[in-house]
Amino acid sequence: MKRLSVLLSLSGLYALNRFLLIPQLERFAERMQDAEALHRFFASYGADILAGAWILCFLNLLLAWSGRRTTRHMMPAVLFVFGCGIFWEYITPLYLSRAVSDPLDIAAYLLGGCIYMVIEKRFR
Repeated sequence: MKRLSVLLSLSGLYALNRFLLIPQLERFAERMQDAEALHRFFASYGADILAGAWILCFLNLLLAWSGRRTTRHMMPAVLFVFGCGIFWEYITPLYLSRAVSDPLDIAAYLLGGCIYMVIEKRFR
């Protein structure tokens, strides 16, 4: 149940980032230079950081529900998120015309995955 709460929280954070934070920062960016840098960061990488955490949380939720051991170590988690990032950034643009590759997105996915694993270990 704890992982479902985390998954829903991550989804809520994504919605806040997408529909509240980014539009507000865009308005401030027109007036303040510092807000422009924040806007660019959250618009470009905010969702990607959350995606890295979300995909690991979802994986652990599915593993727990199926009665299997969840991902408990950093290296398998990082490899899983890295594989997802490679797929999203280099395979997806081959069949989805609006998708573009950005290697820094993979770093953002990995950061989110690492943050999730630290939180997962801390509250296990």
